[in-house]
Amino acid sequence: MQKAILAVTLPALVLLLSGCAHDSASKAQFGDAVRHMTEKQTHNLDAAYNPDPAAVTGGDPDRLNDVLDSHRNNAADPTEDRGALRMGSPQ
Repeated sequence: MQKAILAVTLPALVLLLSGCAHDSASKAQFGDAVRHMTEKQTHNLDAAYNPDPAAVTGGDPDRLNDVLDSHRNNAADPTEDRGALRMGSPQ
């Protein structure tokens, strides 16, 4: 009886432990999505050293300060609630 149990248990144990013996394909590719996304977002690595001459370098200081003040005051105000955004048919 013990030989029959051993004959079933030993191969089952070997089979179960062999599943931990190798790396899966997903483990080998871990981090590839982040590296790919970072690579695609960095279009021109030399942009900081060679800025585009047509780039906007300034603006109206009064207008920019008004925009910042409006953003700081209104964006942080939780009292304004426009209600829930509903998608699909009304219920």
